[in-house]
Amino acid sequence: MRALFAHLRHDVRGSTVVEFAILAPVIFGMIFGVIQVGSAMQSYNAMRGIASDTARYAVIEYQKKNEVTDAALETYARGIATKAPYLLQSSFAATVTPVAASRVDGTFEKTLVVTYTPPSYMPIIPITPPQLKFTRSIFVIDE
Repeated sequence: MRALFAHLRHDVRGSTVVEFAILAPVIFGMIFGVIQVGSAMQSYNAMRGIASDTARYAVIEYQKKNEVTDAALETYARGIATKAPYLLQSSFAATVTPVAASRVDGTFEKTLVVTYTPPSYMPIIPITPPQLKFTRSIFVIDE
């Protein structure tokens, strides 16, 4: 019996499995964390692109002498958010508010605020990712 315990004490064949069992949760947690941060960065860049596309749409429509309402700009932003290349999910929201006193003479100024909560990729930890917010000013010429 004593020889068996001495043999088991010096046996290292199963040490890799034990080390993996100890380190696996940390490694997988780091992998899912990197995926979550990357998803949030992609979502924030998509929000910036949506805000830019919406501002461009507003300026072009005003140049064509078509006045676009704030609600139409919000609808346009929501419409392009769910399509390629952005593909954001249903938690996307856009709000357009007029600014009382424009910072640039001869223009109308509007503020576009887009918000989005990216999906969670952390299957073990039930934490909701923080809501992302991006604000952009839109200036259109007062004619």
